[in-house]
Amino acid sequence: MDGARACFHRHGFHAAGTADIAAAAKVSVANLYQYFSSKDELIIAIAEEDLNADLALLGTIKSAGSIEKAMELAVEAITREASDPSVSRLRLEVSTEATRNPGVADVVLRAEHMQRAALEEWIRQSQAKGELAADLDPELSAFALLCLIDGAFARVATGVLQPGSAARDLMCAIRALFRI
Repeated sequence: MDGARACFHRHGFHAAGTADIAAAAKVSVANLYQYFSSKDELIIAIAEEDLNADLALLGTIKSAGSIEKAMELAVEAITREASDPSVSRLRLEVSTEATRNPGVADVVLRAEHMQRAALEEWIRQSQAKGELAADLDPELSAFALLCLIDGAFARVATGVLQPGSAARDLMCAIRALFRI
């Protein structure tokens, strides 16, 4: 998977051939096909891996104990991911691929539903503890938060924002959104 990610980062999903992917992964093309029946299946696996990582981060944030600790964990994770341009670019590539590839679109749509549900629950829990304003709409706030994060990563991927400033600006925007 790491070899495929590196190859996709360099060439994009469509320009990367299976021979390129196999070479980057240091396996034969035949060996690659033992794990993935097609390049599309490999792209879907990468999207699934990202979804699982995002859900794990949300689980960590939800169990942080306080809104301040959750924000601290989020800043660390976002800074870490944003500091690697290949992560931002590949996330943008996955989003774009979802417009063409039904398998990737399915993963992206599932990710959206799962992430929104987890964030809505976290917002409600934070409201119940008095850490977030009671008048925040959890559904709209979760949607806005995901849009902010995706937008920040897209801006890092295209070079509009530098990774360090993206994380800092994103956290300022999140604090403004949640009035904390």
